[in-house]
Amino acid sequence: MERLLPSSYAAVFLWGIAVLFAMIGLGRLVARAVGDEAAEKAGWGLHAVWGMAVYLFAGGVLALFGACGQAGITLLIGAGLAAMIWTAARGGWPTKATLAAIPRQTWPAFAVVALTYAGGLCWQRNVEPCDDFAAYYNFCEKLLSTGSFDEPFSWRRLASLGGHTLLQCSVLARASYANAQAFEVALCPVILLGLILGFRRGALVRSPLGFFLGLIAVTTPIIRANTASHLTGTVLFLGLFATLDLIETVAARRLRLLAVAGLVVAGLCSLRAQNVPAAGGALGLFWLASWVKDRRSPRAALIEAGCWGVALLAGLLPWMLMGFRSNGSPLFPLFQGGNNLAFNPQALDAPLHSRLMLPVQMLLNPSLLPLLLCLLAVPDWRRGLAARAVSFSAVLTSLALAYHIGLAPDTITVPRYVQPLLLAGALAVLLTAAVTPRRKLMVWALSFLLIATSLAERSQHLLQCYASLGYAEKLVVPFRARVIADYREAQMLVPEGRRILVCSDYPFLFDHARNPIWIIDLPNGTSPSPGLPFHQPAEKTKRYLRGLGVEYVIFVDYAESHCLYKRATWERHAQEDTLLWKLQAPFYLDFFDTTERLAVSETNLGKIGQLTVLQLNP
Repeated sequence: MERLLPSSYAAVFLWGIAVLFAMIGLGRLVARAVGDEAAEKAGWGLHAVWGMAVYLFAGGVLALFGACGQAGITLLIGAGLAAMIWTAARGGWPTKATLAAIPRQTWPAFAVVALTYAGGLCWQRNVEPCDDFAAYYNFCEKLLSTGSFDEPFSWRRLASLGGHTLLQCSVLARASYANAQAFEVALCPVILLGLILGFRRGALVRSPLGFFLGLIAVTTPIIRANTASHLTGTVLFLGLFATLDLIETVAARRLRLLAVAGLVVAGLCSLRAQNVPAAGGALGLFWLASWVKDRRSPRAALIEAGCWGVALLAGLLPWMLMGFRSNGSPLFPLFQGGNNLAFNPQALDAPLHSRLMLPVQMLLNPSLLPLLLCLLAVPDWRRGLAARAVSFSAVLTSLALAYHIGLAPDTITVPRYVQPLLLAGALAVLLTAAVTPRRKLMVWALSFLLIATSLAERSQHLLQCYASLGYAEKLVVPFRARVIADYREAQMLVPEGRRILVCSDYPFLFDHARNPIWIIDLPNGTSPSPGLPFHQPAEKTKRYLRGLGVEYVIFVDYAESHCLYKRATWERHAQEDTLLWKLQAPFYLDFFDTTERLAVSETNLGKIGQLTVLQLNP
């Protein structure tokens, strides 16, 4: 397992810069395709966002055909670097005069983002075993090894189209799992600073307010629980705002820029399910508001809608097709696909007053309330359509999320889902107001409020970036080398090329290139039609699996599982009052019982460490 061996920090540092330049290079190609001077001078931050959108589309196409492995990703990064070199040669290389022209007051912001980048490349020491080890790392390993990652029994795969996995793999292709969060934690703050300093062709670069807003954005402590998309969503959402603002302030090439906005929305939607209503709503609101404001003819408005709609659909289509092929849903939760509705957390019968209280609690959350207060700085709607569309869409989506998903047993689920949206909306509002003379004082006041209400957390965030440098070439995992050997030995009991269904703590340790492997991360959460039998005889499960081409099953010892598949834990959850866990517990326990019964009735090929290997008899 090469990705379990920490890579040279210097090599990862340079590769991270190469990935960043590749995104900028791809974005510059988009700017040239638009053919507008304002687009070409939009700044490297917005160009990086456009490049991310192109990269997500191109990577999605490759993954659809099983070609987005390590070689395919390296090829895409190489193409981006070539585009960067070509556009720089045509536009002129940076000179000493270029660096000297950068205002001195912005250098502290660059120093902070340099620290964030350096620390973000290191191991972050915040892996969530139940999410990352059981699923998200496995997605990355499978994509890099096989070029795609269909997982019809994975609920987490159902809930994500997979764009964030591709962004993770852009760094992992030449690094280790110590750097699994590098794109999110290291590269995104750099792009975020570029978006702010490049706003309105650098309107805030020489202003102390611009420097202050840059520091606020880069030092914001992001609420995390695992390696899923957080800051990547903020960056693309703010990039969507900057694109819409460019359309609003520059009349030329409007249709082409709307197509670019549709591509950015597609990339944003591919990261996480809640981005779909937020991004689609923002673009739709902007289109409607600009139609009313500019009094466009219905024909012109329909042409514009068709332009961004086609770009959005084309950009998202590869991921939708993969989602349908994997879990029977091109866009979850709009289409349920293989989702087990009896397992679905949304099936919880919670009192209405309880659900209505959740959005109120979200509004009063100390991490979110200051961001919501930034809506006060929105300028009049005629000069801030982009800001209004993005901020309103972010707030409405956040309220809807709080209403629907707030029944999780922890207190950070809702904040970590909605913070990226609200942060992007707040920054969009503040940036627009900062270039409005009569609103600058309010922006200053709200900026100080953001700093004052989270000064300790921001300081801790920067200290953690510095402390992470001590883990530059370290990766600590909760298993020894013997466990890695056990996984490979257990897999060797299965003939090469035969399909395996896996329920284990660390499925990313398997060799996905040797055998087609499906994981079942939340047992009975999702499965191909007609659905995995539950609370049925084990023989029915066996016939169902063999009908799908699954001849072998590998499962962990449920008495010794380190985290998600520990029987004692789910037996306890079944007796507790936490609704979400109480709903899921019977399905976990049923799957545990079924596989253990199959271990008695079917061919048991052996037990290696904590792994039991079964062959399902014809």
